[in-house]
Amino acid sequence: MKTLREYIDIIREAETLDRERVTQKQEVPLHVPGGATVVVLNDHVTPFEVAVEAVMAGTALAKDEAIRRMMKAHTQGWAAVAAYANRDVAETVADKIMRHAQQNTHYDHYRRLTGHTGPWPLHAEVMDAEQ
Repeated sequence: MKTLREYIDIIREAETLDRERVTQKQEVPLHVPGGATVVVLNDHVTPFEVAVEAVMAGTALAKDEAIRRMMKAHTQGWAAVAAYANRDVAETVADKIMRHAQQNTHYDHYRRLTGHTGPWPLHAEVMDAEQ
């Protein structure tokens, strides 16, 4: 009879035949030569949590990495969140980030603290790699 540890080792080594193996989210590059970089700008209205969720929704970043990059935007005024070889893709991602923030209602309880009544004004821009 096999021990529990032996069964765990067998499962870890087994291939998944009906679907691709699930892996950790990969690092999203901050610079692609000849490409475009999505940059998020800090503002004094959008809650930090909204910015993190928006970046996660627009990119393939894991939560820890999105928090790290948004903390850089919070302290330095802006942060690169992802880079793409194609400017059209980068513009789509930037738009997705801004739309997610504007439509996010999970943090409406912050509105009374900020006095802000409209959609969250998180702004993402696209910079060419040469800039």
